[in-house]
Formats: sequence, C-alpha cells, structure tokens
Amino acid sequence: MTMDVYLSFVAYACAATVLPGPNNVLLLASAGQLGFRRCVRLLLGIWSGLVAVMLLAGGFCSVLGTLIPAIAPVFKYVGAAYILYLAFKTCRRSPVKVTDPEDEHPLTFWHGFFLQFLNVKVIMLGLASYPGYFLPYGQGVGIVVLFAVTMTACCGCGNLIWAAAGSLICPLYNRYYKIVNWIMALLLVYCALKIIFM
Repeated sequence: MTMDVYLSFVAYACAATVLPGPNNVLLLASAGQLGFRRCVRLLLGIWSGLVAVMLLAGGFCSVLGTLIPAIAPVFKYVGAAYILYLAFKTCRRSPVKVTDPEDEHPLTFWHGFFLQFLNVKVIMLGLASYPGYFLPYGQGVGIVVLFAVTMTACCGCGNLIWAAAGSLICPLYNRYYKIVNWIMALLLVYCALKIIFM
C-alpha cells in the first residue's frame, strides 16, 4: 500500500466519520446533558466496539478476497458506490436535533460497545472501505489490524470533537450545516473516484 492511497483512506475515513451519525449524536446529547467526564466510559465502549467491528469487517473481506480473488474488483466498485451514496446523503442531511434523554444516568461502556454492532453506518463503512483501500494490497493480519486501528482513530477523532463540544457544536453546525455537508460530500466524491481509478 502506498502512502498516497493510505492518506486518501484517512481523508475518506475522517470525512465519513466526523459528520453526525449514531455515535456522534449520542455523544453530543450525552455530553451536552451530563458533561464530557461522565461520558468517558461510553466513549471507550464506542472505540472498543469500533475496533471489534472493523477487525471483523476487514477479516471478512480479507478471507473472502483470498477465497475468491476475482471479488476484489467487485468490492472496489461496491465500496465506491457506497461512498457516493454517503456523499449524496451528506448533501441532503438536515441540522442536528438534540433532545434531552429521559434518564440522567450516563450510558455505560457496554452501551457504546454494543451500539457498534447495530450501527449500520459503522458496519457499512468497514465493509465498503476495506475492499476499496486495503484488499488490493494483501489479505494479511497486519493489513487488517492497520485498517481497524486507522478507521477507529479517525472515528475516534470525530467522536472526541462531538463529545468535547457537546451542546456547543450543535448550534454552530446547525448554522453552517449546508456548507459543511457540501464540503464533506465533495471530499467523499473525490475519495470514491480515487478508489475507482487507482
């Protein structure tokens, strides 16, 4: 894997994961109501779940790529198509609506961990991005781990932004959401084109 491809993946992962999704909206609402410190266990659970889901997605794609080598090009186009779908959805995204949770107890590590196995956005990011960026460069354990750690680090940066800012970022994003959404959508389109034409 070349540094250019890896940096392109990092740009894609950051663009795809910093926007509102189940993890970020949950962290925004929790940190806005309870404060950052009381959300740390939830944050650690989300990150642990992300590593697990990304390892499973990378491992699944890697094994399938080894068993059926001709599937790698197909995965590449499926991954690019999903990234273009994300770009389309990003352009159409509305401002974030945050409601106060009924219960004031902080969510636990396990809430964050198990959310990842139900979080379609995270699962699809793993299944779409591994074949497009990593599968053409091998199917070894090292590349799967590199993928999982990198994706989790990129997701984690977005999670930290949303949790740390809490209710502060919500009004700012809501004010400029169209501009932010278009910039992120264009970055996603760039990443999809990069996958198709590498």
